[in-house]
Amino acid sequence: MKHLLKQHATACMAALAFPEEAEVPEWVHLVPAVQGEVRTADGRGPYIVEDAAAIIAASFAEETRLQIDENHAQDLAAPTGGASPARGWIAEMQVRPDGIWGRVEWNAAGRALVADRAYRAMSPVILHDQSKRITRILRASLVNRPNFRGLATLNQETDMFDVKKLAQALGLAEDASEEQILAAIAKLKTPGEAEEAAQSAISEIASVLGIEGGDARAVVTAAKLAKAGNGDVAALHSQVTALQGQLDTIKTANSRAASEAFIDAAFRDGRAGVRQDNREELIALHMEQPVTVRKLIEGMPKLDGTRTRIEPPAPKDGVIALNAEQTQAAKLLGIDPETYRKTLAAEREKETL
Repeated sequence: MKHLLKQHATACMAALAFPEEAEVPEWVHLVPAVQGEVRTADGRGPYIVEDAAAIIAASFAEETRLQIDENHAQDLAAPTGGASPARGWIAEMQVRPDGIWGRVEWNAAGRALVADRAYRAMSPVILHDQSKRITRILRASLVNRPNFRGLATLNQETDMFDVKKLAQALGLAEDASEEQILAAIAKLKTPGEAEEAAQSAISEIASVLGIEGGDARAVVTAAKLAKAGNGDVAALHSQVTALQGQLDTIKTANSRAASEAFIDAAFRDGRAGVRQDNREELIALHMEQPVTVRKLIEGMPKLDGTRTRIEPPAPKDGVIALNAEQTQAAKLLGIDPETYRKTLAAEREKETL
């Protein structure tokens, strides 16, 4: 065990708030992610979930049931000879869209504690490596100070979101209307000196709504759903994220179409430096910096019908001089400007013979 702890560290994560009603749940939410970061209220972590199924497999590799105690007695009291009685056992786990859930077989003492509201939260004890990647769930504990962020209340599937909590977080009256709540949320995204405080408030409201992150659009949408009486805010957040991804994809496709049209038109116009073999690079650059690329290409000289030469300017005092466009074209083509000038002079001399 000592050798194992050299490579891994355990963390007790007070995490899952119990419902207000005296209901004893069979399934509890243990880890709030299938993949990605898991953040905490006390700043530890963030912990990383890479493979939820692998975590479950490792958790039951040596044990068929995982203990649930009180206030992490197994980790804090037992090492010094203190009591650490079980209040239940996690018999199995499942990977669900919002993370890892565990099925609990409560004993009489544990069931009574939960029913009596002696504790309000569930805290998993995790094993993680030096990179903060969660490798196992060792056990869990009944506590009163939740720490993991993003975990559902124990009756998340049936419990309705309490809009009063949202109104209170915004500093409004409990009976505030939907318009007042949404207006208060919109004001939170304020520039200037209040920006830091506004972002903090948005994050707090996101936590009340049970969603991750501080994106104001997601918070407003979640508030609308909650006011309508749908408590599955975590599912809403997932839908909003998916829709935002689809919108970004559409925006990218539209941007590429516009860039393709501009570069192809420049090629048809015979702009020097715009070729088929660098088409993709120019399109990608135009998508990133459309104004800069437009100025650059529109400043390029046009090639003749053969796409092999640029019409030289009229000679001045019998000497061919390169204009700005021709100088730029020479650079793009990798030709010394002076050599290019002499070539143009020789071609013009042939034409006048």
